Amino acid sequence: MVARANSIGGEQMAHLQGPVPLDDKTYIERPFERELNRELMADRWVLLLGPRQHGKTSALVRLQSALTEVGIPTALVDLQAAPVLQNYPEFAAWVGGEVRRQLGAGDQAPGESEDVGVLMGTALSPGKTPAVILVDEASNIPDAAWRNAFYGQLRAISSRRAVAGPEDAAARLRFVFAGTFRPETLIDAANSPFNVCERIDTEDLTIDDVKRLTLEILGEDHIALSEPIFDEVGGQPFLVRRLLTKLEGHEDPRTALDAEIAKLRMGDTDHIIDLFRKMLSEQNLAVIGARMVRDGAAPVEAADPDFRYMQVLGLARRSGTNLVFRNKLYAQIASTSPQLGGTAPAPTLAPMFPVSIAAFNSVQNLELQEIAWASHKGAVAAYRAGANRLALAGFGGSLEAMLLDLMLRQPAGTLSGIVAAAKITLGGRERPNDPATWNLVNLIKAASQAGGGRGFDPPQALREWRNLIHPALAQSNYRPDSDLEPEARSAANLHEILLRDLP
Repeated sequence: MVARANSIGGEQMAHLQGPVPLDDKTYIERPFERELNRELMADRWVLLLGPRQHGKTSALVRLQSALTEVGIPTALVDLQAAPVLQNYPEFAAWVGGEVRRQLGAGDQAPGESEDVGVLMGTALSPGKTPAVILVDEASNIPDAAWRNAFYGQLRAISSRRAVAGPEDAAARLRFVFAGTFRPETLIDAANSPFNVCERIDTEDLTIDDVKRLTLEILGEDHIALSEPIFDEVGGQPFLVRRLLTKLEGHEDPRTALDAEIAKLRMGDTDHIIDLFRKMLSEQNLAVIGARMVRDGAAPVEAADPDFRYMQVLGLARRSGTNLVFRNKLYAQIASTSPQLGGTAPAPTLAPMFPVSIAAFNSVQNLELQEIAWASHKGAVAAYRAGANRLALAGFGGSLEAMLLDLMLRQPAGTLSGIVAAAKITLGGRERPNDPATWNLVNLIKAASQAGGGRGFDPPQALREWRNLIHPALAQSNYRPDSDLEPEARSAANLHEILLRDLP
């Protein structure tokens, strides 16, 4: 996906949102698109994987147009555009209706089949001409049972190809599945059509591509700006286009470029937040990211899908036998984020990101899981807003929910032994066999003995920092809220370590 130049008032305006229109003369075809076409012409199904905002949909739109022009019926089904449906038969009927409409067979499928493969087959005209079905946002079926049914039915088409006659739908249908997902975990392996697909990964723009776009959008006088743009964001299509868009019309685009790069490094854009949220929401990915921050690279472990998924997300790329951040911008943000153990100086606030509730899957009580996640989300929002005391309270509250869940999971009859081993003195309303009555300081002490004392040892600092929310305690050792930014940053780092190590 690249820039579009529209003429508005004599100035060039770069296209930034959604798939690039077909009439965009600045569109740059990349090698993965030619490879995609070759595989389809060789009668093979294709799995197209790549980061979001990386040009997959734009490529599919062009593929559909090109195939239609040469007489190959083609339908593009965007699963993200599915309406709210009540059950799988309704979903299958919607997909079938989309295919029928685009292939010219009408909106309504005959019969009442619940098999999406059968519904697609009814859309084909008589004959032997192949038909191509492009499935965009292929992971966007939230219901697991629906996903398994849908992809199982499509896999059955592949299984029938070997014995199908040339006029049968199984012999004529070809599929492209596109998206940003883990094919090995999206559905049950036995139901997966991805196992019979040729895999193609999208790639970034080249420096020559970036030079061409800079020429088209900013003009020949500013072609030199392509070098610092490529140096910062590599060939990430969306970021290249975003920067070029921001520079349009500036009298001093070089100064404007430096300012825009500085904004991106703060990590406060939807593109950056979405990428880092996804990495931090999966502990295995966060560990890889933290290692890249610490060592500059992470050696790729053979057959480990997490390393491959870091590349599919777009955060990382292969460099020999190592995984490194995909561009200088991502590396800079990671190196300053406390959630990845980053210690490099941040331009203003250190980048900090919310995570999905899946990051708290180790918290087994669902109510405490939601409380821990919501407290963390509030802490991140408070930090980003400059409210450091509230951030410290949020991180402390999340920690307390995690520890309470840990203690509630201990085998019956072991709590008194944990209390004794941790040398805890319970007082007031605290009851030995009811961790919900324990103070945070005692939950912290008890945690080191949970599960046989395996070294899970939350620091007392988090308790002390959380207490800064109380006016009397905050006043006794007063610091302005703005001075507590280092503590909030450290609390975020400690929280990530504890969440990673939570038994």
